[in-house]
Amino acid sequence: MKPGGWKHRSETRERISATRREQLSDPAERAKISEATKLRMADPAVRQRIREGMRKAAGETDELRAMRAVWKATRPAVRMRFLSELLYLLCSGREQDRP
Repeated sequence: MKPGGWKHRSETRERISATRREQLSDPAERAKISEATKLRMADPAVRQRIREGMRKAAGETDELRAMRAVWKATRPAVRMRFLSELLYLLCSGREQDRP
């Protein structure tokens, strides 16, 4: 990838875009692309790579996924207590623990 963040020059990107627009305007070509995509997406490894890439792009870390899993596994009463303690600290401006 180039330092500016683009893999291709602007002229090349424009040519690629024009080609894709042309392909997608033709119903037969669009159906061909759709079938090829369905075949590729049938492979679980491809879907997993796409999920991981989307997580990476979103900045989702392993720690965040672990925290979400724990949160979902926690009882509603415990969640409510955690939130009330957190909000108490935030609203009171206190750095120490709740009395």
